[in-house]
Amino acid sequence: MGIKVLDVGQVVAGNFCGAILGYFGADVIKVEPPGRGDALRSLRMTDSTGTSLWWRTYGRNRRCITIDLHKEEGREVLRSLANRSDVLVENFRPGVMEKWRLGPQDLKPELIYTRISGYGQTGPKASLAGYASVCEAYGGLRHLNGYPDRPPVRTNVSLGDTLTGLHAAFGAVMALLHRQRHDNNVPGQVIDAAISESVFNMLEGCVPEFVMHGYDRPPSGSTISGVVPSATLKTKDGRYVIIGGNGDSVYSRLMAAIGRPDMGAENPLYANNSERCKRENKIYEVIGEWVAQRSLEDVLEVMAAARVPSGPILSTADIMKEEQYNVRGMFEEASPPSGGPSLTLPAMLPVMSRTPGSTKWAGPELGEHTEEILRTELDMSSDEIRKLQELGAI
Repeated sequence: MGIKVLDVGQVVAGNFCGAILGYFGADVIKVEPPGRGDALRSLRMTDSTGTSLWWRTYGRNRRCITIDLHKEEGREVLRSLANRSDVLVENFRPGVMEKWRLGPQDLKPELIYTRISGYGQTGPKASLAGYASVCEAYGGLRHLNGYPDRPPVRTNVSLGDTLTGLHAAFGAVMALLHRQRHDNNVPGQVIDAAISESVFNMLEGCVPEFVMHGYDRPPSGSTISGVVPSATLKTKDGRYVIIGGNGDSVYSRLMAAIGRPDMGAENPLYANNSERCKRENKIYEVIGEWVAQRSLEDVLEVMAAARVPSGPILSTADIMKEEQYNVRGMFEEASPPSGGPSLTLPAMLPVMSRTPGSTKWAGPELGEHTEEILRTELDMSSDEIRKLQELGAI
């Protein structure tokens, strides 16, 4: 790929952005504070060394250097690395990088400066701390998630963070493409990716629905508002199945398959989605009763024969056993560069035919490549490196 990324990101959003870029070939140099490292290194379950498996996953393919950005000598090292890089990724609170004289105006103009924050770099909330949990709510997702008669719920992953990491990586690649198409004769640009806005970007037609019709889309449990039928249903053996039969022809095949062709789209009362929405309770009652009398395997077999989209709800344990995921190469084996036991990591996406990504190594140890990076990237001597170590700058 030939692209050099200086990753000053932290925890989930910044690390996911860097992980994507590194997976598809960028040379990613990960910057962490000496001693403690990125907070992601200690979150959730750990390996035998006490290092988070989350870090081993999102820290993959990086070279790791420790730099104390609270010291001017450390900041000078970062400036030198930034001025030899194509992309910089950071997710400090807005204003911190400028305070350190590491903002976009302080570094080379060609740099693609990729910024991640809770609310963006401008506006009245720019300076507020922005965790995914709060920003998912502010971006509208939490309002839509759950049941109308219960408190809003969250998914048990940091969805706002990973969505923002995706947006940030996409922005960086778009900026690199723009630069390439102009033969590198244009300045870089700032990518401003906010967690709240990355979530907001997933709201489909919610904004025009409200503006035109005054409809403030509510939470809808296991269904989706305005699309019928699309629901989660319980089978006879206590499993759950998703059935999506909202297209007119698909809907007719679904109703014929469960023995109710009289309720198909040929009946004017069920002819299109608008009519079906008026009668969704009846439709879900009929489909639900049919599903409740059959095992999950039987339901899936009938739906597949009728060409109706359906599928089970899978846990991680279920996913690991699924032939589809294994055939598609969704699990990769890798070890940290320093060695140690091999880890099973999820592949990163998308699947690409000519330039596929890969996991070269799992997340490295803290500062594992510090001396290597200073020697190869900045041509530093042993004496210069030792002096920075004595100052506590690296």
